[in-house]
Amino acid sequence: MGEVFPETGFTPLRPLGHAEKYSTTRSHLGIYLNVGLTVRYKRPSGVTVKPALFHALSMLISKHPILSAIPFAVDTPNPYFIRLPKIVLSEVVTFVKDDSSSDWIEILDEVIEEQHNRPFDIQLNKNLPFWRFCVLESNQDPTHFILVFVFHHALMDTKSALSFHEELEECIAEYAGLEPSDTIYSPSHALFPPLEELHTLPVSQEFLQSQEKHHEPSPDSWTGSPQVTPVKTRFSSLWLSETETRRLAAASKKKHTSITAALQTLITAGLFSVLPSKYRTMQADCAVSLRRFLPEPVTATTLGCYVGSLSMTYHRMPSFDWAEARRTKVNIEQAVAKKGGDMPVGYLKFIPNQHIWMRQKLGRKRMSGFELSNVGASSVSRGKKDFEIESILFSQSSSACSAAIKVSAVTGPDGRLALGFTWQEGIVEADMVEKLKGALKSEVERLAISE
Repeated sequence: MGEVFPETGFTPLRPLGHAEKYSTTRSHLGIYLNVGLTVRYKRPSGVTVKPALFHALSMLISKHPILSAIPFAVDTPNPYFIRLPKIVLSEVVTFVKDDSSSDWIEILDEVIEEQHNRPFDIQLNKNLPFWRFCVLESNQDPTHFILVFVFHHALMDTKSALSFHEELEECIAEYAGLEPSDTIYSPSHALFPPLEELHTLPVSQEFLQSQEKHHEPSPDSWTGSPQVTPVKTRFSSLWLSETETRRLAAASKKKHTSITAALQTLITAGLFSVLPSKYRTMQADCAVSLRRFLPEPVTATTLGCYVGSLSMTYHRMPSFDWAEARRTKVNIEQAVAKKGGDMPVGYLKFIPNQHIWMRQKLGRKRMSGFELSNVGASSVSRGKKDFEIESILFSQSSSACSAAIKVSAVTGPDGRLALGFTWQEGIVEADMVEKLKGALKSEVERLAISE
């Protein structure tokens, strides 16, 4: 691929890999739309955000070719990326002024929910990439602003988005005052290879057979309502304090487990505490970055989709249990020890037509109650720049064909662990999520006091 389509001026790049195709199929069918990574910046009072942000974006668009690539022929079994010739920043960055006295977290939750219900569509006459920014500013707080970054999962995973934000912060801080261009022409670099060209993702015969069977959850397993479209995403966040986050990390280390394993167990215990007693078991999914197993040219800062997942089953527990958190850690370690082997992402290569496969899921029961994705902590150092990221919030749209509740976790430079809860309207009740958040918050507070 490399010739230019004469009728559009778009350059075909490379075929989508299986994981990229999975994300594109889901979005095309309206099953799952996008991912978000939002940051709250401190800034000098009165300094204008737009020119500094546009300068930073122009630098990163020129550096990362995936930012000007969009999936094409998405309704076929063989989609591929094409390159937009240019990106007009004023068409992908929206500025919102909010001068209400409402809490910024409450306003942010509303904006994020709206963003997760907006799909990325191919509009060849508009040069729109499969990512966008919403900038929230308030005269009530001129020392801060918020960047909501929303992107298509075929372009990158959340580790990539975290790296992108860290690069963006550097570029914003280096802005020297020149008026940036609104139109950025795309680089001609090749895209990085897809996941399966970098890793064999081996699948055992036993795992293959387990994936090919049609599974139903056990009658006593809570999974929300069956898988249906259309999908309307609901969103709500929960922010732990810096002290609570630090104490949870210390307690997890002291009890020989990890924050991810403790969080997964805390969510499980919280869900059981708000569910009827007839539900005795629950399957939980956990996202795992595969980046550490990939060769050059992929590095810690490469933008791409390099993520796998694992599942495990829990039995009803009367309250949070450190032994269960240790069991969770062992299960995660055992899955990671296979270095990408026997994961659902490796099974995708055996699916001849993902559109048919995804449609067959609709109407069936879900297998999992919830999914946890913990992208970890930002590594940015503090106190050196005028523009600095303080807080981070990870979120994603709900899905018609996976866990009933998605919990997305990240710890910002301010040391606060933020959790983004998404669920599909009509599949999970909003008051149930609020009860879960309350149970989770109470348990974390209890653990923080006891340590």
